[in-house]
Amino acid sequence: MMKISVYTQTGCGPCKLFKMWLRVEEILYEEKNISENKDYLEEFLAFKAKGVPFTLIEEEGHQTQYVGATSTLKNELRRRKEAKQPKL
Repeated sequence: MMKISVYTQTGCGPCKLFKMWLRVEEILYEEKNISENKDYLEEFLAFKAKGVPFTLIEEEGHQTQYVGATSTLKNELRRRKEAKQPKL
């Protein structure tokens, strides 16, 4: 099963836009606001991420990390979502 975690920060415009995009695309994710939760901040720092939004995709024991809401990330999320949908 795929798990998507999105590390965000209060007041981050790109974070807000990316979360809105995820909702429109109906992609389930867990938001981890590093401004509001010290544990999430520690996780974020452990990844040595360079900024937010920082997305972590975990699937079948593998982790993929993305900084920013790039077209590469969005295309990957769409591809994975489509791969999970049953064929008609």
